[in-house]
Amino acid sequence: MLINAGLLLAFRGDAAAEGRARELQLDVSLGGYSVGLIGAFHQSETGTLSARRKELEELGIKVPQHFRPDDDVPLSAIPGLSHRYDEAAQRIDLKAPEGLRMAKIYDATPQPDAAPGAGRAATGAVLNYTLFGNSSGARFYDFWRYPSLSANLDGRVFSDLGVLSQTGIVANRSLATDKADILRLDTSWSYSDPATLLSYRAGDTISGGLPWTRPIRLGGLQIQRNFGLRPDLVTLPLPSIDGSAAVPSTVDVFVNGIRTVSQDVGSGPFRINNVPILSGNGNASVIVRDAAGQQTETTLPFAVSSKLLRPGLTDFSAEIGMPRLQYGLRSSLYAEQPAGSGSVRYGLSDRVTLMAHGEGARSFGNAGAGAVVGLGSLGTVSAAGAGSWRSGATGGLAYLAFETRLGGISFFASSQRSFGNYHDLASATASPTALGTLAFDLPGRIVASATDPHAWSWLQLPPRAVERISIGLPAPWLGGGLNLGFAHLKEAGGRSSRIVNASYSRPLPLGGSFYATVFADLATRGSAGIFAGLSFPFGGNITASSGFTRSGGAWALAADVAKPIGQEPGSVGWRLRDVEGASYQRRRSASVAYRGNYGQVEGGVEQGAGRVSGAAQLDGALVAAGGGLFLANRIDDAFAIAKVGAPDVDVLHENRVVARTGANGTALIPNLRSYQSNRISIDPRGLPVTALAETTQEVAAPPDRAGIVVDFAVRSAINAAIVILHGRDGKPLPAGVPGALQPGLRGVTSPAPDFTVGYDGRAFVEHLGTDNEIRIRLADGECSARFPFAPQEGTQITIGPIPCR
Repeated sequence: MLINAGLLLAFRGDAAAEGRARELQLDVSLGGYSVGLIGAFHQSETGTLSARRKELEELGIKVPQHFRPDDDVPLSAIPGLSHRYDEAAQRIDLKAPEGLRMAKIYDATPQPDAAPGAGRAATGAVLNYTLFGNSSGARFYDFWRYPSLSANLDGRVFSDLGVLSQTGIVANRSLATDKADILRLDTSWSYSDPATLLSYRAGDTISGGLPWTRPIRLGGLQIQRNFGLRPDLVTLPLPSIDGSAAVPSTVDVFVNGIRTVSQDVGSGPFRINNVPILSGNGNASVIVRDAAGQQTETTLPFAVSSKLLRPGLTDFSAEIGMPRLQYGLRSSLYAEQPAGSGSVRYGLSDRVTLMAHGEGARSFGNAGAGAVVGLGSLGTVSAAGAGSWRSGATGGLAYLAFETRLGGISFFASSQRSFGNYHDLASATASPTALGTLAFDLPGRIVASATDPHAWSWLQLPPRAVERISIGLPAPWLGGGLNLGFAHLKEAGGRSSRIVNASYSRPLPLGGSFYATVFADLATRGSAGIFAGLSFPFGGNITASSGFTRSGGAWALAADVAKPIGQEPGSVGWRLRDVEGASYQRRRSASVAYRGNYGQVEGGVEQGAGRVSGAAQLDGALVAAGGGLFLANRIDDAFAIAKVGAPDVDVLHENRVVARTGANGTALIPNLRSYQSNRISIDPRGLPVTALAETTQEVAAPPDRAGIVVDFAVRSAINAAIVILHGRDGKPLPAGVPGALQPGLRGVTSPAPDFTVGYDGRAFVEHLGTDNEIRIRLADGECSARFPFAPQEGTQITIGPIPCR
């Protein structure tokens, strides 16, 4: 057992007599440097020192493997280890060559304190809305004649039992008629458990997937691993740095010239785990500097990929239900037969993550497996294979991808090929009933009829080939960077496209930038195009840009001046745009937007293609929670209701004013980070002088898409006063002495909380009545003071000086 050296005094007694075995608790140094630990040793009758294997390993000494963890290991049984025992100082100095010393482990990103538990969700409801209206006409003065309105609605009800949500669109394409179209999008209930990192969902959902799969929408049940419930959890394996220091030193790790780690280490071998490099691969510079200023520098390769999982972590998704058809066109069209799917990833080691996926439905099955392998500084490679069976027909799929970054050059390549009659859940659930009256340009070799559902599924089959290559490289000779890309797609029907593109960008003086892109489909003649542009910032967050495009033989020039709208209430944004070119491309538009405390409004007009149109949009939210009804900007994540108990008090989120309490003393704080610590505070300067706040700051971690109530427990202190107390010598009582208001007088029926005298004899005393007595406990006894009190609304009363006798 190891104990901090500063907390233990070694016990010595008659057992020190020669010829007797004894237990020793010794201050340990290694190579002449204290390790700051006390080690438990055993001294035999002959004076031989020994210790348990676990004890020696904690002290940094390697022990031969034939000893068990609890075995008593004589120090003389470890080849190369020597020691000097100072009995008078109860200290032992161990000396061992570097090969006999265990590397001391340091964590560059130590695990933070336990993540804050999600606060208890209030019971309430949120309705996000986007109201949009537009109209157009051949002339400016009659563009208002043919208006249409639509509303995009996102409503949810939340509580400790989860979140029930509903989204949909209500549209009236022409106000000349009374008919409005209603389209339901998603209906679902969800519940997340941060303790198990699991999310449950019932209703409309999207299946999980892996790089070679195609997720689908379905209505049913789903369970998923949700690492987002623990934002502090690092899920990808981070690199480690190994080294050795002759004496206690400081280790600095530089990545791309930026110091990412500075760690003090002891003498001997060391390992620094979890170096905070979140992506990429390359080389890190490790500088070891001792107290004398001597330093050594080494270069170590590293590779980090978000595609890898830390060893032992499992990520998965499983769902079952009825596949949804014609989403966005029909409100409730589902397949007649159920289907299910499951995906899983498992971190086998720092360099290997395994993957598997399965799908199933009536007369259909699909299964696949793969892995992501880290190749060190060379990058990562992903490979997978899958097979399917549908009504006796079989097929397969192969997937391969490679990604790396060498120096300033990034490279990515992937290939996916399907063979035979390969199907996935998307194609297996396609049906002519679902397609309805929609028109499709079917390849000539596909003959589809309403009585042959398998023919219709060709429209949904996975592509026969999908290949992508992208290269990013610096171009210092051009002052910028180049990106090259190639994409090949071969559809199941035989149609193919081969798209190449190249882009260049570079910064310009005064904060400007230039960009240019050329592209072409090698399978289609006349498909080449180019667009290029310039952009410059001005004061007030205003940006001006101009660009040129040419595609399909037509060209266009565009000029744009814009000021984006900010997130804070009172922000104004606007945009002016002009496009000149062929007659069908000419457009001139102007728009302006304003964000207030209760929503965002935007309006604009456009002239082009022989018509004039106008549009207006209103975005906001209606919230019922915390016993109040609030109008607010759109709330897509979590929020809080601050209960202050006083009007016109500023409420701050991360030291930024985001709201002010209304007449009922409450305020809504939107856009909090779910499952993360959000610091919410109030400005006490806005409180009445007779108000007391138990706290002016709280840390809240609300659940996803729900609201919580933050109560600052502000209460009225109208029956309180500042009492100035003087002692028998006529001087103010000393600061820090305690006192109490005595019960039994008029207006005081119960003992009041104790108070403490502050500087200049001032004490804040609550629960005062018309006649009051207080007692003060002094160093040499007690004294008492008596005084009357009459409350005054809105006034902080000061009484005294009062003699305490």
